[in-house]
Amino acid sequence: MKYHLVTLGCAKNTVDSMRLEQALRSGRHIPVREAGEADLLLVNTCGFIDAAKDESIEVVRGLDEARRDGQQLYVVGCLTQIAGETVKQAVPGVDQIFGAEQWDAIAASVGAASSTFDIPDGGLPLLGHPSAYLKISDGCDRPCTFCIIPTIKGKMHSGPSRQLIAEARMFAAAGAKELVLVAQDSTAYGEDEGDREGLAKLLEELSEAVPEVPWIRLMYAYPGRVTPRLAEAMAGLPNVVPYLDMPLQHGSDSMLQRMKRPRISKSRESIEVIRKAIPDAVLRTTFIVGFPGETEEEFDELLDFVEEQEFDHLGAFTYSPQTGTPAAEMADHVPPEVMDERYGALMELAQSISHEKNQAMVGREVDVLVESEEPTESMSGDAVVVGRTYRDAPEVDGLAFLKGTFPAGSMVRARVDGALPYDLLCTPIE
Repeated sequence: MKYHLVTLGCAKNTVDSMRLEQALRSGRHIPVREAGEADLLLVNTCGFIDAAKDESIEVVRGLDEARRDGQQLYVVGCLTQIAGETVKQAVPGVDQIFGAEQWDAIAASVGAASSTFDIPDGGLPLLGHPSAYLKISDGCDRPCTFCIIPTIKGKMHSGPSRQLIAEARMFAAAGAKELVLVAQDSTAYGEDEGDREGLAKLLEELSEAVPEVPWIRLMYAYPGRVTPRLAEAMAGLPNVVPYLDMPLQHGSDSMLQRMKRPRISKSRESIEVIRKAIPDAVLRTTFIVGFPGETEEEFDELLDFVEEQEFDHLGAFTYSPQTGTPAAEMADHVPPEVMDERYGALMELAQSISHEKNQAMVGREVDVLVESEEPTESMSGDAVVVGRTYRDAPEVDGLAFLKGTFPAGSMVRARVDGALPYDLLCTPIE
C-alpha cells in the first residue's frame, strides 16, 4: 500500500511522524510524495493554538475534497486527541481518527506490524536532511495557563535512555551531522524517575555513543531548571554545541504570574549559570506578546529585559487563545492592532541585537553544515550553497550562505566575510 503523510506543527510532531512511518514501513507500506499517488492519506495534526487547529482542519478538508474514490483519509495527532469530534464534524468524510501517539493502532489498522518502541536494525530515513530530531520525552507537568499540551500529551514521561541511544546511533549510521534534542521541557528529562540530573547524564551518554556526530543541540529548556551540572556537561562535551534554547515567554513578573511561569529571577539565574560555564554560549528564547491583561508598562519591562540580556536569537508570537486553557477565560484581552504594534517593536529590537551579534562574527572561522541540495547563483554570479553554523538551529534561526558547490550534509570550514540581520556570508577556507 502507498501512503502520503502530511505533518503539521512543531519539531516534536516531526519525530512522531517518523515513528509512525517506522511502523508503516515495517509492514512494507511505501511512502509517496504526491497525494494523488497514495492509497492512504494521513495528516498528523497540531492543536497547540486555535490558529493551528484551523490550519489542520483546512489541510484535512483540502485532501478530502481532492481525493479520488478508494483513497482512505486518516487524521491523527494532537488535535484529534482533544477535538476528534470537531474534526469529524468539519470533515465528515474522514475515514478514521486517532489521537496522539497511537502509532501502533494506526499501523494495525492497515496491517503493519507494531514496532514503534524498538528501533529496527534498518533504521529510519533522514528524509534528505543532515539534521535529525531526537525526542527525549513527551508530555508536560508545567501549569502554564496558555498551553493545552498537558491536556493533549498528559504528564511528562521520559524516553528510555537505551532507546534514545539506539535512535542516535541509527541516525549517525544514516549520516546525520546534527542531533537536535526536543521535548516539551527537555530539562525535566529523568525527573519522572527521580533523577534531577537526568538530562546532563543523557548528554554524556549521547556524546560518547555517537562521537561521529559533530553537533548535538539542546532545545526547549525551562527557566530555573538549568543546573550547574547540566551547564558543565554542555561546556565539557566536544560534540555538544554551546547553544541553548530556553523559551521565557515574558520579561515582566506580573505577566509571568498570570502565565503561571517562573519569575524573572529564575530566568536570570539560568542564563547566568550557562554564561558562567560557557562565556560564548548562544542563547535563543521565545516571547508571547499581547497575553491577556498585558499593559504598556509590562511590555516595556519585556523590552528592557531583552535589551539587558541581548539574546542571540529571539522568536515572538502574538497571543492566540486556546480553547480549554485558563488564559482563554481571562479578561482584558489585548486588541489585535495593539498586539501587532508591540510585536513589531519587539522584533525590531531583536533584529538590531541579532545584527550586532552577527557583525561580531565577521573575520572568524566557523564550520558550515550545508543543507541545500543544489547551489544557487548569487548577484555577483558566484555559486552559493545554503547551510548553518553551530549558532543557528534548523528551521528557526538564521542561515549561512557559503560560496562554492558542496553536497548537502557536508561540513565545510569557512570564514565569515559578511553579516546580515539574521544570516552570515561565508567563504570556504582553501
